[in-house]
Amino acid sequence: MNKVAMIIVGPKAIKLIFAKVEQDKSFYVYDELEESVDLVTDMPDGGLIKNISSLEVIRILKMYKRMCEKRGVDSISAYMLSFISKAKNQVSFIDEIESASGLRFRLLNLEDEMTATYMGVINSLDIPRGIIIDVKDDCTNIIKYFRRSILAQICIPIGAESLSKLYVNPDFTPKETHEQMVDFFKSQLQDYDITSDFSSGYKFVCVGKMASALFKLCLKVKKYPLDIEHNYVIDKENYESVYKVIETLDVDASKRIKGVSNDRADIFAGGMSIFKAVFDIQEDFEIAFSSYSLYEGLLFNLALPITLEKPVADIMQLSLDSLQTQYECSKKNGQKVCDLAIMIFKQLKVLHKLPRTYLKSLRIAATLYRCGEIINFYNLYKNSYNVILSSIVFGATHKEQLLAAFIAQNVDTDSFNLAEWVKYKEILDENDLDAMKKLSAILSIAIGLDITENGEITDLSCDVLGDSVIMKTTANADVSFEIKYALHASKNFKKAFNKYLEIL
Repeated sequence: MNKVAMIIVGPKAIKLIFAKVEQDKSFYVYDELEESVDLVTDMPDGGLIKNISSLEVIRILKMYKRMCEKRGVDSISAYMLSFISKAKNQVSFIDEIESASGLRFRLLNLEDEMTATYMGVINSLDIPRGIIIDVKDDCTNIIKYFRRSILAQICIPIGAESLSKLYVNPDFTPKETHEQMVDFFKSQLQDYDITSDFSSGYKFVCVGKMASALFKLCLKVKKYPLDIEHNYVIDKENYESVYKVIETLDVDASKRIKGVSNDRADIFAGGMSIFKAVFDIQEDFEIAFSSYSLYEGLLFNLALPITLEKPVADIMQLSLDSLQTQYECSKKNGQKVCDLAIMIFKQLKVLHKLPRTYLKSLRIAATLYRCGEIINFYNLYKNSYNVILSSIVFGATHKEQLLAAFIAQNVDTDSFNLAEWVKYKEILDENDLDAMKKLSAILSIAIGLDITENGEITDLSCDVLGDSVIMKTTANADVSFEIKYALHASKNFKKAFNKYLEIL
C-alpha cells in the first residue's frame, strides 16, 4: 500500500485527504483536514484574490506539506477547483503559491469537477439511471447519467448561499420564504431548458454538504435507525413529510439540526428549496444520498486509472477488497469462505428456498467475517457486526448491509441479541430473521471448511435425505481437520434447517 495525499484548494476552504492506495485495486481514506479561507469575496465581479488571502493559502499549504512529510506520504496530488477562473490575477496567484509551497497544481474546469463527482457516485452506488444534484454555495450542478454514461451536465449559477441572500425578508414566514425560493429556482430550471432531460425511472442522487444536512434531517424526522448516509433512500411520500418540517424552520431552528453548523444555518433554507424545486419536476421519485462525490472521484482516478475510461464493473467487489485491506483481513481466506458459502447456498436451495437477493448479504458477511479482529479477537463476531455496520459497502442497500452484519454476528449464536434486531424492525422483518439464521449457519460451515486457510476444498455437493443433509467435499488433500471444525456448526444448522448435518 502506498500512502498518498490530495490537497484541494476550493473557494472557501483547503482540504487535505490522506489515503492508502493499492495501485489498480483499491483505496481507502484514513484521515482528512479542512482549513477555511475565503478566496471568493471579491470575485463575483471579476475581482482579484487579495494578497492577504494568498499569504493564508501559502501558510496552509506549507503546513499541509509538513504533515505529509511527517506521515511518510509517498506522493501528493494537488488540485485547484474551477472557481479560480473568475479571478483576474489567477496566473500570478497560482505562480505565487506554487513557488512558495513547492506544489504543482492541476487546474480543474467545471466539466472536470462534474465528471469527478459522477465518478465518485457511479463507482460506489448501484443506481443505473440517476440525476446527481450537488447544491453548492454559489451554484447548483446537475448531472444526468444512464447505463454508466453521462448524458448531460448543467451548472446553474444559483446556489444555497446566493439564493438565500435573494430572499432575506423578516416580514415573511419561513414557509412563505421557502415558497418564493422554490418558485424562483423552478423558473431557473425552465430558463435552462433542462426539464426535458428529466424523465420517470431516474433516481435523484444528492451529494455534497447540503445533501448531508438534508440526510440528517430525514434521519431525525423519520427516526431512521441507521446513521449511514451513503445509499440512504427515501421515497416521495416520506420526503414530503420531511419537507413539511423543513419549510417551517427559521435560522435558529436550523442551527439545532445535527449536521448543520452555525455558519451554514442561514443558507440551509436556500439549499433545501433548490432540492425541492428539482424534485418537483418528476411526479413520482426516489432520492438516494451519496457520501462519495468530487474528492472520491479524484481518488478513484488516482488509484484506479481505468476509471478515467470507464466505471468499475463490480463495485461491491472493489469495496470488499478495500475493506479487507483496511481491516487487515486475509483476502485469500475471505474469498475462499465466500466461494464455499455461495456453493452451499446454491446446493441447499431446495431446502432454504431463499431468493438470490440474499446472496449479496451472504457475500458481504463471508468476505468480512473476520473484520472484527481490527478491534480485538475476543468477541470476534460481535465486533465484526459493529465493523460491518459502520462501513461503507458499495452496491449494497442498507438492508443488505445490516443483514450481513447480523449474519456475521450470529456465527456465534451467543453474540446474537434479539433486542438489537428489534431496533431495526422497519428495515428487517420476520422473513429476514429466518433467512439470517439459515445464512449464518451456512457461513459457519464455510468458515470451518477453510479453518486452516489452505484452500484445499475445491468443490462440494449436498444431498437431502430424510432428516439429514449429507455434504460431500472434493479436496486436494486430507481435510479431516476442516470437516471437524465445520461440524461445529451442526447445532446451529439443526436449529435453522431442522436437519442433521453430515460432512464427508
